[in-house]
This record gives sequence, structure tokens and C-alpha cells, in this order.
Amino acid sequence: MEYPTRIEAEFYQPYYLATQNKILHSGLPVKHLKEIATRITDGSHITPEYQDDGIKFVMVRNLHEHHIDFEDVKYITPEMDKFLKQCKPVVGDILLSKVGSIGVSAVVPDDAPDFNIFVSLAVVKGIEPKFRAYVSTFLNSRFGKLQAERVAKGISQPDLHLEDIREFIIPIPAEKFAEKVTSTVSKSNSLRKQSLQLYADAENLLASELGLDKVDLSESLFTVRNVSEVSESQRADAEYYKQKYFNLLRFIEKRSFSTLQEITSFSGGATPLGADYLEEGIPFLRIQNVRDNRLVMDDVAFIDETVHNGLLRRSQIVPNDVLLTITGRIGTSAVVSDDVKVGNINQHIVRMRLTSKDFNPYYLAAYMNSIGGRLQTERESYGTTRDALPYYCLAKIQILNADMGLQKQIETTIRKAEETQKEAKRLLAEAKAEVEKMIEG
Repeated sequence: MEYPTRIEAEFYQPYYLATQNKILHSGLPVKHLKEIATRITDGSHITPEYQDDGIKFVMVRNLHEHHIDFEDVKYITPEMDKFLKQCKPVVGDILLSKVGSIGVSAVVPDDAPDFNIFVSLAVVKGIEPKFRAYVSTFLNSRFGKLQAERVAKGISQPDLHLEDIREFIIPIPAEKFAEKVTSTVSKSNSLRKQSLQLYADAENLLASELGLDKVDLSESLFTVRNVSEVSESQRADAEYYKQKYFNLLRFIEKRSFSTLQEITSFSGGATPLGADYLEEGIPFLRIQNVRDNRLVMDDVAFIDETVHNGLLRRSQIVPNDVLLTITGRIGTSAVVSDDVKVGNINQHIVRMRLTSKDFNPYYLAAYMNSIGGRLQTERESYGTTRDALPYYCLAKIQILNADMGLQKQIETTIRKAEETQKEAKRLLAEAKAEVEKMIEG
């Protein structure tokens, strides 16, 4: 494959040339991506005005190898979605990240909600169903990633252009091999869904056993509060006095509870000057890495050990610490798993370390994600341009005391979800390894 317009030395590095030669001499038919697709385009080139609800708008941060995260997304109006109909993905299309974390790919699943995409994503349409999972797996493999890395342009961050994506070379395997890859990816996706259900089961168990699912969260047309209450809370915004918050606190205060200040110690992080992240080092967690009851480490950044032990020494994290997001997406909580032996956090996350033996970290995280915790963090957060949850507000969050048997049951369910998620990832790694072995051998 010749690229007469590329003169930079990096483009002709031996490992790029070796990758290309291995694909071309794999003994398999080789085609350009544009030859096996009917259309390759990208998402919206305009930044729409985001809404609180509507059509999901997926960005590069929502795309992971072989799956699309539809939870932490922006929203656009149906009118804007209709305006962007030319780039709208449908079931069976392949998404590919083209800006920032380039070369990540996933097939749009059968159960995908209605959504649209930003310009940072490319959409590959018309791949034969029997080869879709294989093509996505190949793009996620080192042979796909190195092609993306080689042709990427951009100074501040990598940027794949559509004309280069269309020229990607794809070895075409026997149908039987493609079916095997499809089966492995399908099993992985099934396990991932099972793990998400287990996380939800843990929250549902907590809400049911504590009676939180019986709390009246209906809204009233107006709320009357005493002046003394407004003076004590030092909050004059009407949102703070919604009836649902009052009903929840009345429910908790009739039972046995502890405050976060009484059972944990807090510590927050910071972003290193210039956000000079590394390819490897100490894991540095940001908001996108913290989800309900789980950590997502696909897009984790890394910092130098010197920064970790110096500037950010106070915010070091270890297994069983409980993390909570305190700006932007406020109130999302997860336990640092045993797999994360060491790490750190930025300023949008607070580390809570239990000081009481009466609380299990998995129970605390699940409680913070339930309406018991989420409504309180929602109520206490405030800000002018962006809501945040100050420490003094976090300290007074009320946590229902619970039987240790229930707390342990919640931990067992969440740990089972973690193991199921690991197995799902193992299967994806196996599929990639098979594709790479096929090309190598």
C-alpha cells in the first residue's frame, strides 16, 4: 500500500511496515474497508445544544471495545436528531473512534436505544452480518489499532480522517472462523449484561430490605417551610425544599442512621499541572471511571509515581476505599476493587475511607447509588456554572444503619458482578488473540 502524500518519518517506522506486511502476506484475501462497507461517514460536525432528556447522543468516551455505554450520555432534541439523520447509526453498524482514543470499535447491538453520534465517531455501514463481529474485533486488535495510529493526523490529539479509515486493509477469513469470533463476542456481551443486572440486583435488594422503595417521591405543587429552617440550612433556593427530599429525610430520621462524617474520612484529589498523562504508571481515575457500584478502567489515565507520592499523596486509593463523584455527574459511587492495588483520583472525586466497623464498603457504595443517597447528594449540591457537592454538605449525608448480614449479601452480589465482568473481558481478549494468531500464522 503506497501513500505518496505522506513524507513524515514516523509514518515509515519499521513496526508500521511490519504490521502492513503481515496483513498483506497472511495468506488471506485482503480488502479495503471501503470495499466491504456500503458507506463510511462520521457524526455531527456541530455541537448541539444538550437537553436533560431526549435522543441519546454518543461521544468517543461512550465507546468501548465491543460495547457502547448508553448510560452516561448527553441528550439532543428529536428535531436535531432528525437534522442529523445522515449520520445516524442503526443496528448492525460498526462505530469507530476517530478523535482522541482512536481505533476503538463496537457493533451497534440489537437492543440499542435510539441514538445519534458526535463527529469524534465514524460509522461503518453495510458490513455483512456474518463478518461484523470479526471486523470490529480486527479493528480492536493490534493490527487494526496500529493502522489507525499510523495514519492519524493532528497535533494536540490524534485525529483519523474518513479518507484514511476507508483505506484500512482488512484480511477476510473463512466464514467458519468469522462465526467463531461472533460466538465468542456474543458470549462476552451476554456476560456483560448479566453483570449489569447483578449490579442492579444489589441496589434493588438494598432498597427493598431498607424500605426505600416505599418512600413517597411524588412532587407537590408547592412546599411551605419555616423561616428558621431556611436560616439553619442557609439555602434559599426552592429546589432544596422539594417534598421528595423532605419525605426521604423524614423516613430516614425515624430509623437508626449515621452520618458520613461519623463513619468515614474524606480526601479529594487534583489534576496534575498540565494534565500530563502517561501511557503507563499509576492509574488516575476521573469521573468517567466511576459508575454505579463499579469502576470502568477501559479509558483510565496514568500519572507518574513521583506525582502520586508527592502532590497527590493525600488522595491515594487502595482496595475497599469508596469513591464518590462530587461535580458534574454527582453522587455516583463505587468501591475500589482488589484489582486496583494502587491508584489516585482527580478533584471531581472524593475518596471515603471507612472508620467504622459497622459498615461494609460495598453497602455504603450501593446505598449512595440508591435513592437513599442519591437524593441527598442531589439536594446538597449547588453551584453557579456547574453543580458541586462541598465536603461540609457531604459530611451530613445520612446513611441508614443495616444488619451486617444484608451488607455482606450486597457485597457478595457486587463481587459476583465483578467476576462476571472479568470473564466477559477475558472472552474479548481471547477473540482478539485468535484474530492476531490467524494473521501471524
